[in-house]
Amino acid sequence: MTAPNFMTNDLIVRYAPAAGAIAPINKVSSRYTFVSTLEAVDLLRETGWYPIRAQQSNTRLQEKEGFQKHSIRFTRNENYELKPKDERVDLVLYNSHDLGSSFKLIASVWRLVCGNGLMVASDFANFTHRHVGFKGDDFMESAEKITASASIINDQMDYLKGIQLNYQEQLVYAESAHKLIYEETEHAPISSERLLNCRRFEDTKNSLWNTFNTVQENIIKGGIKGYTKGENGPRKHTTRAVQSLDRNIKLNQALWVLTEKMAELKNMSIAA
Repeated sequence: MTAPNFMTNDLIVRYAPAAGAIAPINKVSSRYTFVSTLEAVDLLRETGWYPIRAQQSNTRLQEKEGFQKHSIRFTRNENYELKPKDERVDLVLYNSHDLGSSFKLIASVWRLVCGNGLMVASDFANFTHRHVGFKGDDFMESAEKITASASIINDQMDYLKGIQLNYQEQLVYAESAHKLIYEETEHAPISSERLLNCRRFEDTKNSLWNTFNTVQENIIKGGIKGYTKGENGPRKHTTRAVQSLDRNIKLNQALWVLTEKMAELKNMSIAA
């Protein structure tokens, strides 16, 4: 097994320059406590979480350049013992220095076979720490709670893998997910059914977990061929990948909630 490829702070700043900000944007009040993202990264290292990926959002406002929203994915050393087809529970740090976001720590399931970053929406796996009055000990405690939640999240994954959906149930799931991305679904370039198109053999199983993963990947990565209405008739259209960090997190967490609700409905139908 190769050694884990953890990121140094210099490498983080190369991929997400805003993470290296040494002061906040000029608009902040006197109450604002500046805590650099790199300081937060060092605190997470102390709790056994190590950075493996960094990215930042684009901004059209010049004044926000270098302060905008950014995210860093962390994993634990023992996660590198997983087999290639396994999932692992990671931690995502989300922050900005432009008054756009507090520090957020979110548990995220990383599926190795496709590189999907599924965000867990459960309260026990999400924490927010404001810059005003930031306390390092509380921040580290939240990270440790995500560490402790890994076994619960793994149990949830196993539970979802054991729930089987028929095709009509998969369609209902896809229709609900479709409404998350298109306000006017009748004008959407693709039908909800297209979200069920599997990209790999591993996802051809009819479990709720595989349905969730298939739909999530099709939404987040885009690339689905479709058509939009034009003045001269239908025009070819390819769905775009989700680039916005905000939208990525919101969609991922909404899909997690949708999946939990579908599991509840399946249990109710079995009990009845």
